Amino acid sequence: MCHRSVGLVSRAIEERGIPTVTLAMERGVAAPRVAFVPFPYNFPMGEPNERGRHREVALAALALLHEMGEPGEVELPFRWRG
Repeated sequence: MCHRSVGLVSRAIEERGIPTVTLAMERGVAAPRVAFVPFPYNFPMGEPNERGRHREVALAALALLHEMGEPGEVELPFRWRG
């Protein structure tokens, strides 16, 4: 249910001219720009207490705002270490 809600909210925000990026831990989330991370559910930024990794994931997702000219899904180059 969450992944559907975030897609609806993202599209509504984009319709008002504000670009969005959605972090997703599963494929096929229906949002304008999706940054797929291969992490377990409830850990979209990575392992707990890994502040450096959290920052890397956030910056990589935000970079997609400039890199993606069209809607789509991109897999971020991170792997779960735990």
